[in-house]
Amino acid sequence: MPTATRGSSGWTRASVATLLSFLLTTAGCEPVERPGAGHARIQVGENVLVSGDQREAGHSEYFAHADPSDSNRMVVCSMIVDPTRSRLSSGAYLSHDGGATWGMVLNDTISRWGTTWDPACTFGPEGMAYFASLPARGDPRIPYVSHAGTRVFRSADGGRTWSEPVLAPFIDNADLVVDWTDGPYRGRVYAVGLRVQEREGELNRRYVSLIYSADSGESWEGQVDMFLPDAWWLGHVGAPAVHPDGRVVVPTEMRPEFRPPPAPTTPTTWWDRPPPDTAATNFVAVVTVTDGGESIAQPVRVTKTTPCTLGGGDGPPEIAVDDSGGPFHGRTYIAFTDAGYGRCQIMLSWSDDGEAWADPLPVDDPRIPLDSLGPDAFMPDLAVNRDGVVGISWLDRREDPLNQEFRQRFTASLDGGESVLPSVAVSEAVHGYATNAGEREGYAGLGNRARGRSDGSSWIGVITGGAYRTYEEVGDYVGMMVGPDGRFHPVWVDNRTGMAQLYTAPIEVTGTAKTRAEWNAGLGPEVTDSIAVLVSRSAYDPASCTFDLHVDLLNQWSEPLKLPLIVKIDEAFSQIGVPRPAGPIDGLGRAEWVVGEPGQLATDEYVTHETLVALDECATLEGKSPIFAYDVDARMSGKPVASYAGQKILGMRLSIFESRR
Repeated sequence: MPTATRGSSGWTRASVATLLSFLLTTAGCEPVERPGAGHARIQVGENVLVSGDQREAGHSEYFAHADPSDSNRMVVCSMIVDPTRSRLSSGAYLSHDGGATWGMVLNDTISRWGTTWDPACTFGPEGMAYFASLPARGDPRIPYVSHAGTRVFRSADGGRTWSEPVLAPFIDNADLVVDWTDGPYRGRVYAVGLRVQEREGELNRRYVSLIYSADSGESWEGQVDMFLPDAWWLGHVGAPAVHPDGRVVVPTEMRPEFRPPPAPTTPTTWWDRPPPDTAATNFVAVVTVTDGGESIAQPVRVTKTTPCTLGGGDGPPEIAVDDSGGPFHGRTYIAFTDAGYGRCQIMLSWSDDGEAWADPLPVDDPRIPLDSLGPDAFMPDLAVNRDGVVGISWLDRREDPLNQEFRQRFTASLDGGESVLPSVAVSEAVHGYATNAGEREGYAGLGNRARGRSDGSSWIGVITGGAYRTYEEVGDYVGMMVGPDGRFHPVWVDNRTGMAQLYTAPIEVTGTAKTRAEWNAGLGPEVTDSIAVLVSRSAYDPASCTFDLHVDLLNQWSEPLKLPLIVKIDEAFSQIGVPRPAGPIDGLGRAEWVVGEPGQLATDEYVTHETLVALDECATLEGKSPIFAYDVDARMSGKPVASYAGQKILGMRLSIFESRR
């Protein structure tokens, strides 16, 4: 009998996954869960203020790393907007107790009036730590050349004390990574980012570029560039990771050469309309660096994407590699944003060889919207712990009808990226905005840029310094750490104190990564494609926001099936709430139904299962126009049946197994 598998080409089935849909009008509302609530396998600790030494300064654009050799040692670096000094600096905060307390150990600026940007920080073997930043607008008394270089600070005692900076070749948006493998390049430090070639009268050329150090940051080699075809455009370059075989993998966004689309045709029926993801203009790719930084290969395409439009930044793609001893050792994961279905979603893909990539899996799980105004999720990050568990974090707007406020959320995959657990809220407060009449949003000022004019007068400008490129006050990138003890530590910014400050929280995910076959080892053969799932009752109670659901399982196989049947709820979604099917929850977060008494189910006979499905965060469909399947099928790990149209009150994808023989 056919079984469901997911590899480089995504989910495949002999028949399309079973979907249930209903059209009803509902009412009611439930609050978002408290931080840490959700799947029992994910436990979130208390929020910890990282930037307490700079409470009056705004923070944005941050990077984080946990020492792979010491669970107690962590570093977070960030841009810091200090209104008392009217400057933008870049600083580092250090923890020596596993993230329980933090203190500032470095605040880098080139002078009283100077600024530094784009901080990056990481640990290396033998107690080394590194911090890099870019000097920008400088002291008017000092000659300053734009793009003069990258300032790299070194610490030989795990970040407690720091050397004077080494001036390395300039890399824009540089991120640091160190080779921790036992290969020939162990300890080598890489700074990977952008090089921009300015061209008069033409669009600037942008290249993935890197420099590297073979002597613990004392000297630097490069730049080494990856050249793209002239008509291509390079977007975000994410933080690199080192593969267990010593390769450096770099996530990027690219736009291929523009070609005019074919003349549009007018479809006669809704099912002839192309889904919006076919109009994507960008793609996510991975660039591989070999020979210790000497060579950069051409990009390997992961998937096409549609860019999100969030007023400045949805975040670069992020990458992580499994270096555990588990079943997915060497697997590479990439997380990125995509707006192909009307809102900004967090997607996850993976590859075992760096060439063939799995179909993207959506990992954020809010109520499916009834319009295209969100809720948006953005700024993803991910890491893999010692047990092969993949942790994914992001900033999420599901709580705000205006699609502005956001909160940090987290989920995990225990089956190599095939599925994710229900996500949990991490931050105890949202990053909020003024909503009442007369209120003003707080900001940090950044100014003192004087310019002369022909009449002898001058002016100065003061701009908001909370990562003024994005109104979210986040910046271009974020960070998440995972310690050698297996705990995840996402880092985020929120303004619960009135100023954008950095926070973190420890997250423990119970269990180790297993293949799908291992997770299903206690079940009999899969018979999903031999069963017709028919809904015989779907009574809805608006007071409790629950469905009384009766489902018939009809045997369409040519032979009898062994009862009881075990039904796993692989996915459940709704446009009016977050479904919570009744039944025991297994280690992958799947609700389980046991259907039928022991015996056999003959061909063309059926058994019935009665259950309740609750919808959290209930909304109403009143006055809403129908939404077609294209608007929601990014929430599925497979395509809906052709007739699956209209408002989606409830949809579920099932896997059905015989009981063990």
